[in-house]
Amino acid sequence: MSLPLSERRKLREIEQGITSSDPRLAGLYSMFAKLSVFEAMPRVERIRAGLFRRAARVKQKVTLWAAS
Repeated sequence: MSLPLSERRKLREIEQGITSSDPRLAGLYSMFAKLSVFEAMPRVERIRAGLFRRAARVKQKVTLWAAS
């Protein structure tokens, strides 16, 4: 699932802030990223975008129904 550009920028800013304030933590994160690059995402941590879209539609219908 891809993030909007504004959210990616914000995450990059946060990452740069952490990297500059704690270089050791940045090194640990870098090593973790290198070691886990070929591992599959655990099933429990996967998010299916379809569920969010469906929930948003239901919420919109409920809101429209309540407003009328």
